[in-house]
Amino acid sequence: MSSDPASVPAAWRQRLVLLAIIACFVLPLAAAWLSVGHWRPDGSVQHGELLNPARPLELRFEPASEADSIGGERLRGRWVLVYVGSADACDARCRTGLYDMRQVRLALGKDIDRIKTLLLLDARPTPEWRQWLSAEHPATVVGIADHTQRTALLSAFPRSGQAGDWVYLLDPLGNLLMRYPVEVEPSGILKDLKRLLKWSKIG
Repeated sequence: MSSDPASVPAAWRQRLVLLAIIACFVLPLAAAWLSVGHWRPDGSVQHGELLNPARPLELRFEPASEADSIGGERLRGRWVLVYVGSADACDARCRTGLYDMRQVRLALGKDIDRIKTLLLLDARPTPEWRQWLSAEHPATVVGIADHTQRTALLSAFPRSGQAGDWVYLLDPLGNLLMRYPVEVEPSGILKDLKRLLKWSKIG
């Protein structure tokens, strides 16, 4: 049988052209339908450690000062990046974690309001600590969480974490979803968040 297109009957050529046109419209729609509402970061795309299944975590903390008015319930409906620190001081890991959370949030541009950054401490910070936070991280919510709350966060993953070693990600429903070592490139966190925000129907 000849492969010359001219030898293909005109009726068949018209059908092939029509099928090609339909495929151009149908295939992208089918791919989008399969992805929306079902996307989850997997080993090929995530840059942190995925908690599977995600674990509900009710954030409970007291504002670190009278000037703060945001409690855990006010963060519902937002994606939240959480760092667990100490009230005594902010070491190099702490400064890296807070800086990366701030820069990732700023880099989201128009989606910045969908993300909150939270610093959980074990007691009220010293005046110097608090002054530094106000100057360097004014958009970060600072809360005081009891031992039970902090332990629930640190021990949620198969390999327990130490305070100060990780940045955690909660979804808008309050589920603990992922964690990132403070040494991770912030661009990795940003890429994961952009994917989540793109496909998420909430938050």
